[in-house]
Amino acid sequence: MYNIRVVKEKSVRLLKKIKNQGSIIVASSTPVLLNKWFLLVVLSLLLAILLTPQIRFQHPGYKMGDIATRNVKADRDFIAENSAATEQKKMEAMNEIRSVYDYDDDVAAQILSNLANAFSLMKEITLAKTAASPERSGDFLLQLKNNFERIVGLTISAEEFQVLYRHKFSPALAAKIAGSISDAYRDGMITNVTFLPQEKDRGIVVRDLRKQAEKELTNLSAVRHITDIELRMLKTADTNAADKERASLDKVTLTIAIKLIKPNLVYNKDASELRKTAAGKEVNPVFLKVEKYEMLVREGEKITHAAMDKLDAYYRIKGERKLSKLLIFTGVFLTIAFLGIILYHYANKMHKIGKQDVLFLGVIILMQIMIVRTGIFVAGAFAEAFPSFPEEVFIYAVPFSAGAMLVSLLLNRSLAFVLSIFLSITITFLFDGKISLLIFSFLGSAVAAYGISGCRERAAFFKVGLLLGAVNVAAILSLGLIEENIFTVNTVMGLLMGLLGGSASGLLVAGLLPLFESLFQYTTDIKLLELANLNQPIFQQMIMEAPGTYHHSIVMASMVETAAESIGANVLMAKVSAYYHDIGKMKKPLYFIENQPSGGNKHDKLSPKMSSLVIITHVKDGCELAAKAKLPQEIINIIREHHGTSLVSYFYDKAKKDKTPSIRALPESDFRYPGPKPQTREAGLVLLGDVMEASSRTLSNPTPARIKTLVRERIESALSDGQLDDCALTLHDLNKIAESFTMILNGTFHHRIDYPEPIINELNGYKRDNNYAIIDRKSAEKNKNRSAAAATGVE
Repeated sequence: MYNIRVVKEKSVRLLKKIKNQGSIIVASSTPVLLNKWFLLVVLSLLLAILLTPQIRFQHPGYKMGDIATRNVKADRDFIAENSAATEQKKMEAMNEIRSVYDYDDDVAAQILSNLANAFSLMKEITLAKTAASPERSGDFLLQLKNNFERIVGLTISAEEFQVLYRHKFSPALAAKIAGSISDAYRDGMITNVTFLPQEKDRGIVVRDLRKQAEKELTNLSAVRHITDIELRMLKTADTNAADKERASLDKVTLTIAIKLIKPNLVYNKDASELRKTAAGKEVNPVFLKVEKYEMLVREGEKITHAAMDKLDAYYRIKGERKLSKLLIFTGVFLTIAFLGIILYHYANKMHKIGKQDVLFLGVIILMQIMIVRTGIFVAGAFAEAFPSFPEEVFIYAVPFSAGAMLVSLLLNRSLAFVLSIFLSITITFLFDGKISLLIFSFLGSAVAAYGISGCRERAAFFKVGLLLGAVNVAAILSLGLIEENIFTVNTVMGLLMGLLGGSASGLLVAGLLPLFESLFQYTTDIKLLELANLNQPIFQQMIMEAPGTYHHSIVMASMVETAAESIGANVLMAKVSAYYHDIGKMKKPLYFIENQPSGGNKHDKLSPKMSSLVIITHVKDGCELAAKAKLPQEIINIIREHHGTSLVSYFYDKAKKDKTPSIRALPESDFRYPGPKPQTREAGLVLLGDVMEASSRTLSNPTPARIKTLVRERIESALSDGQLDDCALTLHDLNKIAESFTMILNGTFHHRIDYPEPIINELNGYKRDNNYAIIDRKSAEKNKNRSAAAATGVE
């Protein structure tokens, strides 16, 4: 355990610091707090704007035949349309409208004209053919028949045509057919429509197409049906003559005459429907008065036409009132704001939330609401395309968990869990307040947030998507059991949609993650794994220019990684930051002892102040190189903080021993790093790991006991110097860190076999040990200098 006196001194120092700087802290934090409140208000307003038009939970949304799930009572007097009575009134008005018929008295004249032209032409062709060649070919007769049918406008049989042809289309035949047709049209109007009873009662409207006039015809007895004309012609015709040729001729003329007769009074459906529709529109609706406190529908009753009319009118009136819309908007805004405040304070206790984090969370919330609204639209389209399935089935395919997964990846899963609560409640506004969808959304989001946390490979998105799909299936089955609706086709389709929704969430997050990483400068484990690749150009450069620093960083990264795991810190962040923490030494590598060749030290020609300045500058140089390499801000911060405000004591002590009074009078602040002190646990680990790795190499006989003592002393030194004041490392954490560092260093300095002298290569007074580390046997002071340098941050 650590010295209690050291801890007390640290506490007193912290209290004094807070007392002296309290006003500054309050003043600097106020604008940030105001910014967060401003973002919260803007987010609440935007969400209220998005949600208010979609709020439908006030209206029960019943359909005809549904069973009412609750009582609905009028809170005011209002007028409701009686749709059944209005429809009945419209039907009566439409039935009063007379049907429209078009009359064309030129039909008979047109038929007779076509008939005369056809017989005349056929006669001429026949006589011409007979004079030229008495022979009759089949093609000639077929062509002649087709021309006759085209002119007359009817189809006749081959036998009928042969009769006409044998009589050479004589004018007498034409006159006989024309006489029959004229007799038929002598009665006036002929129709092919059977009049409806209401038409017989009320009459019809006759429009004379040639005269462009219309009149009402109430007595329809004068109108003859075309079938009646045909029957009369058949009865009066004489087709039983003794002469077979004459009988055949009479039959043909009668048949052609009947076929040529067309109705001259035709029903105009479009004009009739147009007049009826216009009459229906002119009918005034039938209203009924609903009084305040009147029960519109009772729980358990079947929804009837009358109940639907009252409910529609009631909720329409509420929706049309500007005050109601304003009240609903205000209610949604306040609900979201209160919920946001509560969850923000709860989340802020678990994880310090900055202004950028609030902005990110706001964007995620808005994005998730837009995703769900789009999903509702798409689900509605599918429900229309597949009417056998309800819209709710397709809703399960909406990626409800995408927002929570992004927050879990880019911030942490605790915040993602809080966001899941907020989004699940908020999204329910879009679904008529259905508790089932709130549960479905929350379960999926919570599981996805915990499942995706710590993702270190791209394939994890697909795996978590499958896991989320399985959770969706389980949730749908559970909700189906509650609603006693599980053994149906809809449930099976819902399960498939749930699987699809889980996979869609994973794929959507995989696509959006790089975008949000870039926009908000967040660093994920996937990004850290990419940066941890030692084949990066910056590490290749370090191997060539600062090999000692490279080796120091690799060993230190192993120490920090183990320690971070033991205290629950971000292992990857700590490890990768250790890799990069000393990249600034590449600008002046020979001024750092781990990179200096034997026999020379650049600091021998420099004053203590200049040496300390060169050493301290490697932090600034490292930040510049990191920014140029576009490293994440978190790593740049750790590079800046990995020495805190510690003292370069080697050169400070050297200055105090200098013979020059002006150098001895230099203040201690000239030999301290500019800071800031480590602000995170990972930065604190890098500071301690840097000191430990460098100090451990100064041990002449690194036994486990000496290593343990060294680790404890260095940690207590950093603690008493106040370097760990701001990084939230507890004494419990420090104990675990000490154990981890001790274990790693014991492994590094494990006992080796003494090989015979001939096996060891001798070279100019130096020898290489089993690890190919050059050991200077000529210089007894080297370890002593290294020890002092390591303890003061020169390495």
